[in-house]
Amino acid sequence: MALSIRDWLVQPQPRLGAAGLIILLVASSLITPLSLDMYTPAVPGMAQYFNTDVSMVNMTLVGYYVFFALGMLFFGPLSDKYGRKTVLLAGVGLYTVGSAACAIASSIELLIAFRVIQALGAGSISAVCTAVVKDSFQTYYREKILSVIQVLFVVGPATAPVIGAGVLAVADWRATFLILSIVGVACFGLSLAFKETLSENERSDGNFLQTMKQLVVVGKNPGFMSFLLLTSLFEIPFMGYIAVGSYIYVDFFGVGEVGYSLFFAVAAILMAAGPFIWIAASRRVSVIRFTTIMLAFAGAMGIAMMLVGQNSSHAFCACFVAFAMAESCTRPYCMNILLEQQKRDAGSASALMNCIRTGIGAIGMALAALPWTNFVMGIAILIVVFMSIALASWVALLRSRIPLVCVKDEEPVSIL
Repeated sequence: MALSIRDWLVQPQPRLGAAGLIILLVASSLITPLSLDMYTPAVPGMAQYFNTDVSMVNMTLVGYYVFFALGMLFFGPLSDKYGRKTVLLAGVGLYTVGSAACAIASSIELLIAFRVIQALGAGSISAVCTAVVKDSFQTYYREKILSVIQVLFVVGPATAPVIGAGVLAVADWRATFLILSIVGVACFGLSLAFKETLSENERSDGNFLQTMKQLVVVGKNPGFMSFLLLTSLFEIPFMGYIAVGSYIYVDFFGVGEVGYSLFFAVAAILMAAGPFIWIAASRRVSVIRFTTIMLAFAGAMGIAMMLVGQNSSHAFCACFVAFAMAESCTRPYCMNILLEQQKRDAGSASALMNCIRTGIGAIGMALAALPWTNFVMGIAILIVVFMSIALASWVALLRSRIPLVCVKDEEPVSIL
């Protein structure tokens, strides 16, 4: 007899149901990438509106990124102490208020401040949602849910500017924040119906400082940290592409803003297929072999980009999308493996996972903006260098005596 979707849950959700919980998790996960850069097509106009320069407007992006990471580190451990629902409601509330305030900001300084509030709320949402997946779903189905959620983290930053451009075609930049605040209100309503998934006896004991120290406890897990760091290296070229993609398509290839939006949209659609490729491949290929192949393939796409990526926008896009699909193939099961390394403190683990990925992504954005010969070559070099490091680190982890739950015990294993 086939299982219904409610049978995926370890704990029932009487008011939301399994489908409602999935909608809440997907909508909440979509908030983060959309909030990051949906308004970026309006940056030149915003600089003119506030009578300032583009670098000052870009502080709204930098500030969001920094405080989003801090929000995850702060609220993730708190959800292990006070429960998921309380922290989720606080995060969604902060996010909604911050988004609405951004829409009515009267100065660039206020906009930056309101973006900080929005980012702290988004950080809370991101950390709690990943922990809720760990709490709520059976291991087998958890990977499927993570597949959907992680697709949004990969596809979201690529589609957000396209959505923003569509909004700007009929309204001004304030409308993007109004839309985000409406999404926040919807998520708040769903969060009210959400039933707590972390029981009292599973929560962390101790005071605030002891709760925060759980981040250190999780960080000392060698399997968790090793696997997290090496898989996070995908973020460097990917976020570098997000940062300089407009310069590559508009300035280097001269395809115009419409062409730039189309290339981003096509890339996003194709990347969404990644998790489904893994689901199909997992029936025949082990995690070890698949990860090895994907890391090697991603590096090869960097070499291909060096050789032909400068020839045309289509060649560049094809090479990058192939690289990005390797990331989207591996990301869902990698997140599941990371969650399996911690029997408790899922909030702290989720916070570290998402914060470190965000921080490494920020490094990628900075590296991509360096004065390369051209940005195409810069992205290609980042792919080759960091995928080579990731592959070497993966091989070293497999040959080490560091245990990795769901992958290996303390004994070294074969690469393939």
